[in-house]
Amino acid sequence: MKKNMLLFAIILLSSISSFAQLKFGSDIYSRYVWRGVDFGDSPSFQPTLYYTTGAFTIGAWGAYSFPGNVVNYSENDLFASYAFSTEKAGTFTLLFTDYYFPSAGIKFSDFEKNSGAHTMEAGISYSGPENFPVALAVYSNVHNDADNSSYIQIGYPFTVSDATLTLSAGFTPSKSVYYGTTKGAIINLAASATKSISITDKFAIPITVSYISNPTLDKTYLTFGLSLIF
Repeated sequence: MKKNMLLFAIILLSSISSFAQLKFGSDIYSRYVWRGVDFGDSPSFQPTLYYTTGAFTIGAWGAYSFPGNVVNYSENDLFASYAFSTEKAGTFTLLFTDYYFPSAGIKFSDFEKNSGAHTMEAGISYSGPENFPVALAVYSNVHNDADNSSYIQIGYPFTVSDATLTLSAGFTPSKSVYYGTTKGAIINLAASATKSISITDKFAIPITVSYISNPTLDKTYLTFGLSLIF
């Protein structure tokens, strides 16, 4: 019996690992602009490491301003997601993220509700089917944010020549110190063009140029980035 159970466990683990993927690498951006807000006022090095098995993904993501920048911004997040697809209706993804900012000078072990090192967010996103590829996402802070700030975004991609142009808009529905708003406001209007540059038959580098506007802060950004994920 024990031998049968051991054999079953080996077969099960082998089956899971055959569908699993370990990905790692980094993005490099001229500016780290997230949801209409500039973090670090500097080029940003953004490493990532994540593991996917089936519909479940768990991983880590970071952002670090380039050496010599006065702000010396750093971020190190942990995340988990679960995606489920329907043949005709598109894909829904549940996401949980733990945001941690080493540059704030707070110890990682400090999980205090109103002053600790971690801000935690829960969200759900939707990607439409190929014939209507609209993207919708709703996120809300559930820990270490007195406003329980929420962010809602809608986007739609278009194919232009051999590139993808995505238009998106994001807003907060209420006052949020986290996003710098005193009431509900649009904070992120963006047009992003993405294209993959083939290096070999099996490897390509996606590059992205984005024009981003934050009407609430009355600021705009033009960013360039490339991705090296293996």
